[in-house]
Amino acid sequence: MNFPTPHYINEHQSDMRGIKEGWYALEHDGNLAFGPFSSREDCLKATTQPRGQSMPVDPWQPPNRTGERQ
Repeated sequence: MNFPTPHYINEHQSDMRGIKEGWYALEHDGNLAFGPFSSREDCLKATTQPRGQSMPVDPWQPPNRTGERQ
């Protein structure tokens, strides 16, 4: 079983992908699994949780009223 790995998306990469800068969990194929996180440690904690307890991110989903993705 492959677990997502932490990966930092910098400002340039975030602009190209249309997402926020920060730490994301990447699947083995390079797709974003979930995030962003403010630190690598927070991202690592999320990658070790069972999949049913983590919140996947959809980079194409519009932000909610507070500006965060649901």
